[in-house]
Amino acid sequence: MERPSIAAAAFDRPGVRVRTLAVLRWIAIGGQFATLVVVGLYLGYPLLWPSLLAAVLASAVLNIGLTTLYGRNARLQGRDLMLHLAFDLVQAGVLLFLTGGLANPFSILLIVPVTIAATLLPARAMMPLGAIAGAVVFALWSWARPLPWKGPPPEFPEVYQIGVAVSLALAIGFLAIYLWLVSAEARDRARALVATEAALTREAKMSALGSLAAAAAHELGGPLGTITLIARSLSDALGDDPEFGEDIRLLESEAARSRGILVRIAKRAEAEDPFAELGLDVLLHEVAHSVAPARVPVRVNAPAPQPMVRRSPELLHGLANLVANAVRHAGSVVELRASATSGDVTITVLDDGPGFAADVLPHLGEPDLGPSKSGAGGTGLGIFIATTLLERTGGRLVFRNRTEGGAQVDVRWPRSHIEASEEE
Repeated sequence: MERPSIAAAAFDRPGVRVRTLAVLRWIAIGGQFATLVVVGLYLGYPLLWPSLLAAVLASAVLNIGLTTLYGRNARLQGRDLMLHLAFDLVQAGVLLFLTGGLANPFSILLIVPVTIAATLLPARAMMPLGAIAGAVVFALWSWARPLPWKGPPPEFPEVYQIGVAVSLALAIGFLAIYLWLVSAEARDRARALVATEAALTREAKMSALGSLAAAAAHELGGPLGTITLIARSLSDALGDDPEFGEDIRLLESEAARSRGILVRIAKRAEAEDPFAELGLDVLLHEVAHSVAPARVPVRVNAPAPQPMVRRSPELLHGLANLVANAVRHAGSVVELRASATSGDVTITVLDDGPGFAADVLPHLGEPDLGPSKSGAGGTGLGIFIATTLLERTGGRLVFRNRTEGGAQVDVRWPRSHIEASEEE
């Protein structure tokens, strides 16, 4: 299944609204200025006021320009967002450089720009920002001005300063990697769910279209039958008339042709959604037929009697995805098996291909395995969609490799979740 390109792009580069970034920066500017006022004027610590105020003013000027040049709902993405966050990181570094470096207790705030970046930027944009953060920490450790103090500033041992630098670098790195992984996984899952919802919406529209076609065929059948009878009567009475005979015969043939079209439309609509419930063996034959023509045969093994189950788009589409994946990797045959006990209903999809790769097997059902994990150049999105749809019906999936070779997927439901009730 192809991913919706627009949705995928939105999830890959989520960005942030200019208004949100500007509000966060104004909060930072207000906090920086308030801290300088309290520390410098209220507590009386000596500060380099011109340089410090210039750094705060530079951030304010940039924020004014940001809100002026961009619309309220504009978004910053990719390189532009990375440059803004890099500025915030360097600006915070300058303030710390002038006020004691890593000895300043506010040095922990260097984590903030990197944390924001980790939730919004792709890996290729995170790498240069991480390098900038590392350079800022190194500069603060090596060359920062002494901590402003009343009297001689305290002297921290070099080992302690190295420990602070290393701990801060590790905290920035760990939080950045952790948040990036969590955000990337959330984006992958959201993108896959969009694809799933698109598939279900399409199924629902096709079902509704089939019902509409059947209704239209039924409603038009009456008037068209009347037209056919009148055309036949005219043909009997005036079919040999040299002036009108040919037109009347054409009218009769076109009425018959139109009636045939309506009959075919009605049959097709009925075939697409024949029953709200059906036998499990019939359901499996429908799933097998949905992937035809296939490169290998799909065999159904469902000994009678089988329970009646609810026919839903989630169930059909999820099983079809599993069968299509099995067909793609099978050597010579795919088999669909069904079994039922007093408490459970199980459907098994088997193929005789190479089976699941050992490093992929524990991750099957995740939203985006990536080509490197999924093996044959896929991303695992089809299996994730199948897992999501079948779990919505109450099923639980188990992926494994067969001892005789090939892959096996077991889908098990409690009978109450899949079996059609008598009231239906």
